Amino acid sequence: MDKRHWLITAFEPFAGRETNNSKSVLDEIKKLEAENSGSPEWCYTFHYEVLPVEYDGCFDHMSATIKTLSQRGITLEGILSLGEGHEEFKLETQANNLDDVAELSDNRGITRSGKRIFEDLPADAAIPLRFPFQAFSRIRTSNNPGYFICNHLCARMARTCEALPGSPVFGFIHVPKTGSGGMFTPDVCAAVIVNGMKKVEP
Repeated sequence: MDKRHWLITAFEPFAGRETNNSKSVLDEIKKLEAENSGSPEWCYTFHYEVLPVEYDGCFDHMSATIKTLSQRGITLEGILSLGEGHEEFKLETQANNLDDVAELSDNRGITRSGKRIFEDLPADAAIPLRFPFQAFSRIRTSNNPGYFICNHLCARMARTCEALPGSPVFGFIHVPKTGSGGMFTPDVCAAVIVNGMKKVEP
């Protein structure tokens, strides 16, 4: 069976924190892939990357990773990015055309307020994501990923993916808090995501 190639990404820590729970969940997905890899029903090869919490840097890093995979002869079926959320899962369905979090800097110290991501679109434009949302029915959908780095990445990837080899789909999941004070542990979060991946039709 030919494997279906997906890129799974998370983010590095930010705002002075030591960890980012999206990376903790990513590490657990790696373990689940290893556990499932011997099964004849497992049809995936996952590729992993941790992105910088930077407005332009996150997209540049993602683009470089995709280019490297392409140079290795790998055509991606899809890309799933994970971001740090709050108390519950959120499966984002669209992006906002605005960087607008004046009170929080990215990891390069850059702050943006009221800056359009795409100048050819209105500031209040919604940019839809192309993704098999129905496979992740256990996760609540959201039409507002905020106005910080996660949203910036969603907006730029939404416009980029159709032009990439294989026209991969792109999805973004805000994962819940994990560890102390969180409702979910990283392995539980990873299991929810992997179970969704198993339902994605080729």
